Amino acid sequence: MKILLGDNQFFGVNHSNLKKAVETQKLFSSSENIIEFIKKSHEIGINGFMINSNDLGYKVVAQFPFMSFPEKECHFSIPYPHKYAALVNETGILGLLKFILRRIRPVDFKYVLQFLLSSNAAYLVPTIVRLEIPKNLPKGSVIYLQNVVTDLILGLDNGHKLIDTYINAVENLGYKAGIITLNPLHFRKSYEEYGKHKDLYLCFNINKIGFNVFPSVEDVTKEIDYIKNKTKWKIVGMSIFSSGAQIVTISESIEFIKSIDFDYIVFGSSKLNNIKENYLKFNT
Repeated sequence: MKILLGDNQFFGVNHSNLKKAVETQKLFSSSENIIEFIKKSHEIGINGFMINSNDLGYKVVAQFPFMSFPEKECHFSIPYPHKYAALVNETGILGLLKFILRRIRPVDFKYVLQFLLSSNAAYLVPTIVRLEIPKNLPKGSVIYLQNVVTDLILGLDNGHKLIDTYINAVENLGYKAGIITLNPLHFRKSYEEYGKHKDLYLCFNINKIGFNVFPSVEDVTKEIDYIKNKTKWKIVGMSIFSSGAQIVTISESIEFIKSIDFDYIVFGSSKLNNIKENYLKFNT
């Protein structure tokens, strides 16, 4: 099982303590501060880091010295929905199209033309994927589709086709495709028929007390066994510490996670000492 550094502390995300979230975010007010923290986490032994493509996250990846850490991994989640929602709200769908047109290459024009002729957003997926990935991100890194997009797509009649389009676009660019979802059972049931043989990274919440675990801890742990036996997908667990909930200890959380067959787990902290202690607990 590989361990990735999560990014909640960088962006002031704490679902159980908003005051602590604000205080934590102040520690990471610049890309330089975040990069230095990631580098020190790598020195502890963490296998890599996972970060989303908001403006600061994109800047971190664009500036990160990957050549100095060739054995470490970067898991990058796209798109940052707020950016595109704001564009549409402020300038309409034509504003979004102009944003894309200003950044595309000649090879992308066929996708834009197909979109204009059909109004099928799937034709824009390869272009949007490329635009979301920093140029210096090493090939072979994992690119995840964020859960808000994944779970919305799964509600469409032909959602599996959009998922396929996304996976193909990522792989054609030389990266590995990942999916983040709030409901791994629903995703698997919707997509297994079409993609069980794909090399997909499936990421979702899992923790001992069931905080933001859907539909339940019992169902998800059973689902993990099914996925490991019936598909080629790699399993990535996040929110493993229940977002800092006080009703369960870190040691109890770690023992629970260690009892499950994960390929990767993700956790974050604003303190390097905590990261070191948890890393050692996972490896003893």
